Amino acid sequence: MVPFVMSAVVLGALMLVGPGSAAVGQVPGERAPIVATGWDSPNPRQFREGLSTFEGWGVFDGTTLRATRRTAEGAEEAAIFAFSRGEWKWEEFATALADLKAAQPTTCRENYLMLYSNPGDVDWFDDDGWRTVTEHWRLLSRLARQGGLRGLLFDAEPYTPPHSQFLYRAQAQGDDHTFTEYRAMARQRGREVMTAVAEEFPDVSIFSYRLFSDMLGLLDSGGLELAIEPHTYGLLPAFVDGWLDVMPPTMRIIEGTEDIGYRANSFAEYSAAFTRLKLRLPEFVAPEHREKVRRQFLVGQSLYLDAHVNPPGNPWHIDRKGGTSAARLAANVASALAASDGVVWLYGETARWWPAGDPKYPMWPERLPGAVAAIRRAKDPTGVARQLIHRDPAPENMLTNGDFSQAPAPDGPPEGWWQWQDDSSHGQVSSAEGQVELRGVLDGVVGCLTAVQPGHSYAVRLRVKTEGLGLASLNIGWKDADGAWTAHAQNRRLVGAEPADATGWREIIGLVEVPPEAGQLVFMAGASNQLGDADRSWFDDATLVEVGE
Repeated sequence: MVPFVMSAVVLGALMLVGPGSAAVGQVPGERAPIVATGWDSPNPRQFREGLSTFEGWGVFDGTTLRATRRTAEGAEEAAIFAFSRGEWKWEEFATALADLKAAQPTTCRENYLMLYSNPGDVDWFDDDGWRTVTEHWRLLSRLARQGGLRGLLFDAEPYTPPHSQFLYRAQAQGDDHTFTEYRAMARQRGREVMTAVAEEFPDVSIFSYRLFSDMLGLLDSGGLELAIEPHTYGLLPAFVDGWLDVMPPTMRIIEGTEDIGYRANSFAEYSAAFTRLKLRLPEFVAPEHREKVRRQFLVGQSLYLDAHVNPPGNPWHIDRKGGTSAARLAANVASALAASDGVVWLYGETARWWPAGDPKYPMWPERLPGAVAAIRRAKDPTGVARQLIHRDPAPENMLTNGDFSQAPAPDGPPEGWWQWQDDSSHGQVSSAEGQVELRGVLDGVVGCLTAVQPGHSYAVRLRVKTEGLGLASLNIGWKDADGAWTAHAQNRRLVGAEPADATGWREIIGLVEVPPEAGQLVFMAGASNQLGDADRSWFDDATLVEVGE
């Protein structure tokens, strides 16, 4: 037999905890929060009124909110279009602030106040206009901090006319100033708004749907400064440079990777986006800021929910890969979580998570059946696996002789199982009374093969007990339909974190997804680093259960 690939220990850790980062606000190994956003993002009143229902989904860590202000005439108006000339006053936000303070979320604390770079009708050389824009940033930062939010959602996309804020050729004074001059002014305006933000909310998190991810294709152009001039977001890097000029070390910025994540549909695509942005994002800013970017910029991931329900042929369609929309969503959320140290955000348009809003739109669990279970599976795979394994009545165990009750001889593995040991290992394998024992094994397994479906998810469980030295583990490997080992990079070694019971037994449990190239799951009870006969591991209740859609 081919031994289990030892590098899977490292890979398994990465798959469980994600890339991680030591940047501000993120503990290495901490799972990225999941944030709901989209057309149904609530205003402060809707947030307060619908919070218990939203938290009731049990899968989200936060949301985005649309600020409102109440004018002297009593009218409630949106306060999200910050790049505008309209005058806002702090007293107009009193009702919104009261709603935010009254909401008191318990599980959903990763909440962001939306700030749009629209309508974008303020030229970068318009001093009076930018005093107003800066005041908008100030007031929204104050509202976010005093309202107990995590920070701001900065959306740079040009939604409303004149669609011009970061596009050089659309600027009102473009005939009078060069692109270089506009970049210098954009940097100055970035300093102005970030100075105001820092004064109001010095430890703010600024989450953006997109900052530089749309421009990744320009990095290898041979001349980035020339290549970005005609780009829709050509002035955005200079604006961010202005942030960095004055941004305190307590802040963090989250690149949301919108355009990449909306189309991603595999673990490899999400991982590649994270890696490329982490490595090359500093190239968009001034050299003196590159170390600050490495310390304070995080990389989030995005998912477009509508793409998971749109039909084939729609330009925004995620291929189901032979499964259901919910199964694909679960796989993609899991991949996004494993490749993010910022936030994972789910954007939706044709349905909603919040109870308030236009009644013509259904709730997302209606639009995408199984959506909540899919997100929960990605967020807490071990919990989902444990719940399934311990369901009453017990689900069907797909493993041959998984209870080890059939043993043709005491010296050897149970019926239907095989054994393997490294050439340097000369331990003993025995089976008796429904248990398998590995004694004095430096590196070895007892395993069996089971046919599985590519792309499907399975819960795995193994009870273990140890004595003396060594590690007992549950190892998962893969073979193709012809029996050749494959997908080594997706091998798993599970050791479990649960404490032992009074008799010394503990449970190892997890959730695995079958790689596309695999047709057989190799279930292996493994022992390693047992140095002598006094070092022993026992195994019982080997279980493999398919996770329903």
